[in-house]
Amino acid sequence: MTSRGDASRKDVPAIDVSSIDITSVDAPFFDVCEESALRDDSAAAFQVAGRDLLLCRSGGQVFAIADRCTHAAWSLAGAEIADCEILCALHGARFDLRTGEATAHPATKPVRTFAVRIREGRVEVRATPPPR
Repeated sequence: MTSRGDASRKDVPAIDVSSIDITSVDAPFFDVCEESALRDDSAAAFQVAGRDLLLCRSGGQVFAIADRCTHAAWSLAGAEIADCEILCALHGARFDLRTGEATAHPATKPVRTFAVRIREGRVEVRATPPPR
């Protein structure tokens, strides 16, 4: 199992948000990828609204989480996924994909989750740009 850690994010697709009003109270949903592109118990890295996210599929459901372990700020891309949990390759922390809750030490803080919806076979994620 390999993880990109702090490797360059140049290979991660970026979703352009320059034409979207992101000042509204409700964050917009962004079209990210085809649902069929996500295999079960796998993750794909994307940059959405300036945030590094993982789209994860487990148990037939699609989830979106921040691509950083809350224990050591390590990328979760390439991490093992099973039973709606993702395992950080660095120190073994686990997170529930449904809630973001840390389910195994050394992590104690949840990973951020983002709303996901499927429309016409496309995965959409609700996100706002990170604070500056």
